[in-house]
Amino acid sequence: MQQADLAHALRQRQYAYGLVPPALIETIADEAIIGSYITCASCGEKQVTPQQLHVAIFLAKDADGFFTICDQLGRKHSGKDAR
Repeated sequence: MQQADLAHALRQRQYAYGLVPPALIETIADEAIIGSYITCASCGEKQVTPQQLHVAIFLAKDADGFFTICDQLGRKHSGKDAR
């Protein structure tokens, strides 16, 4: 998967949730929307390293696959909001 394709898929998820105005979603840079999905909202800890992120994007076939790969590669989060 390409970074732009993953960012597009993540934006589609945000449109479907309907919690953020579409005009705002469209202004978020690809790196930022991807980063928001791998960052703990409570503590700011990244789930994967930059190198692992690159691998996860490359190996993923879709957004759900990206999440699965990040979970497999990622650090075990110690925060109380861990998935």
